[in-house]
Amino acid sequence: MKRQIIGVILTRTADTEQRELLRGIIPVAWQHNTDVVVISNIYDPEYDDEQLAAENDIYRLTESPDLCGLILVTEAFINPTHRKQISQLMNNRGDVPQIAVGSYFEGFELEHCISLNTADADDITDLTEHLVTVHGFTEIDLLTGFQNYLVSHLRIDGYRRTLEKHGIPFDESRVMFGDFWMPSGEKLAKAYISGERKMPQAVICANDHMAYGILDVFSAHGISVPENLTIVGYEFVRERHMHTPILTTFQRNREALGRIVTEMLLKKIGTGEFGDFVPPRGRVICGNSCTCGIKLSDFDTELSAARTKAFYEFLHLYNQLEQRLTEAHSIRDFCGKFVGSEYLLPNIGGAELCLYRNWNHGVSDDSSINCYTIYNASDNGQSRTFNRLNISALTENCDTPAVYYCSPLFFSDRPLGFIVTRYDIPATYDHIFRSWMKTVSNALEILRMKNDIRYLMDCCNLSEYQDTLTGLPNRKGFSHELHILIDKDKMHQPVFCLLLQTAIDRDSLSLKNKKSELAVHQEISAALQSLTSQFVLARLEENIYAVAGLNNKETTVELLHERITSLMLNNEKYIGLFGMDSFCIASVCTEYTCSTELLETAEKELMTQVRIVEEMHSRPHYRQLINARSRLYSTNEEPLSAETLCRQYLISAGHFRKIYKETFGIAYHQDIIRQRMMKMIWLLISTDLDLSAITEHCGYDDYGYCLRLFRQFTGYTPNKYRKL
Repeated sequence: MKRQIIGVILTRTADTEQRELLRGIIPVAWQHNTDVVVISNIYDPEYDDEQLAAENDIYRLTESPDLCGLILVTEAFINPTHRKQISQLMNNRGDVPQIAVGSYFEGFELEHCISLNTADADDITDLTEHLVTVHGFTEIDLLTGFQNYLVSHLRIDGYRRTLEKHGIPFDESRVMFGDFWMPSGEKLAKAYISGERKMPQAVICANDHMAYGILDVFSAHGISVPENLTIVGYEFVRERHMHTPILTTFQRNREALGRIVTEMLLKKIGTGEFGDFVPPRGRVICGNSCTCGIKLSDFDTELSAARTKAFYEFLHLYNQLEQRLTEAHSIRDFCGKFVGSEYLLPNIGGAELCLYRNWNHGVSDDSSINCYTIYNASDNGQSRTFNRLNISALTENCDTPAVYYCSPLFFSDRPLGFIVTRYDIPATYDHIFRSWMKTVSNALEILRMKNDIRYLMDCCNLSEYQDTLTGLPNRKGFSHELHILIDKDKMHQPVFCLLLQTAIDRDSLSLKNKKSELAVHQEISAALQSLTSQFVLARLEENIYAVAGLNNKETTVELLHERITSLMLNNEKYIGLFGMDSFCIASVCTEYTCSTELLETAEKELMTQVRIVEEMHSRPHYRQLINARSRLYSTNEEPLSAETLCRQYLISAGHFRKIYKETFGIAYHQDIIRQRMMKMIWLLISTDLDLSAITEHCGYDDYGYCLRLFRQFTGYTPNKYRKL
């Protein structure tokens, strides 16, 4: 029978408060044959950080229909923006029972949750009671948290309740608001030392960190605690051994809270009712910051945990997992590198590396995931694929209930997937896991880059003879093909080599419009392949194309030259990017027996043609005239008359005709005819339009007149030209 699954949504899972809750949640779920899936990020900075935003992608797992109930640990989330994101995800799951655990903070707007917590007021009441009844204090200050936090005021209420119970007047001046962190404790300690505030008999701090701030400053100034002042904390965060004297604090019973919450959630799933809730009470943990003194068994437990933590930190510092992972050359090899490093994650029962489809590309497809087994010598690297939200696929292979931690894998702003770690005892990972996850993410990025480099190297091997953009032969490939062509020519026919240079005067290092330019070159290369299918076509350089073949007809080269010119002049994208004056064509034809000599001769001729174009660019009036000519060749509208252009440029008609012909080597009225004939050539060789339609496209109403002009221009009738 398929086990049900409950989800626990939290952050900073390795922190003491979350670990205590989970120690209560997990065993109760298992008693009801229920798996626990913990969904948590790793870092959760207090303020928005674009570099870490991708880690919150993990929370979309809450959308899984396999989750039959959700527990949200609210006070773990300290980022206001993050609280809103989590609220939206939880509100979208109104179909399942939900419980919010912990203090309620601004930013959470939960529509379907009931909120449960330990009783902060009752806990502080008990802690204040200890100071009043055990130590007899009546002068007690309270350092609570942020003024705008409800929990800060609840702790004030508990403090006030005890004072009033014992007839001690409540004095608002004894209550100070802090920040739940060490600086506010340090600030208060300095105020006592300087005399700015009168030193009381005791100070209650609303969490341990603020108490540590006071202890550290007092210790630095030689002020004895508890002889001069008793200090107590709250929450028992397990860091007492790092400060002196050992702090007296209060442990909230979060383990019991976890048990109660899970029982209520499962009852709601089974019966539709949550049942009653009674907040569990905590206990005072005595230390040396009050005269009660520390209980050695408590301190031994804390020191043992600290030694264990230090031991695993040492192992992590000197382990070779990071180096081994970076040596991997495939995902299966990558997974195999984990074997032997299980000790880095104590108590782990198993793990899977879950990667989004196409994770190694710029944009991954997270609709499905590929899961690879790790930390299993026999199954390591074995994979399976399923929908990202099919969480039951992660749990179904285990015979007994377990707890599964889903932790995000990401690099910079790119989610890669997640790691699932399984525990078969009620345990969780520690803070070292954060570093372990960073190692895995970085190593995955290195693997991705290595495969990119390998692909590029393969492309380089391919491009020894081939241009990678167009797939045409490159210079080396062209020389090779030309050599074969000449060797096969037993008749010793003339061989021609025609070169086309595009984008003259274009800065090849400029990235402006680069994407558009690459697309245009691909378009041109495709058109050239269509025109030169019986010849050898190559892309020698970024802007130089070559065509070679046997000149078995006197008109072969001239016809090819004409058709390529037509192609270029009628490619609107090319003309728009580079202009109609940005290309030239050169050709040579002779009985060469050496491919190198033929290509060198053709390139010299091309350089001559390029210099002619560049020299033309420097002539007087060129810019004005090229604008007129570009308009002529780039529009489907009726060309402007010479008289209209003269009025625009404020020059005489005779002068215009003179400088136009000097610049371009053709009269303006002849250029109009040339433009139309070039368009007609392109339509004949690239479309199936009939002649009447082509004539109309070229701007002629008189069909017969157009055909006569075409024959004068090319020496062929349109029908015969189309068949050449």
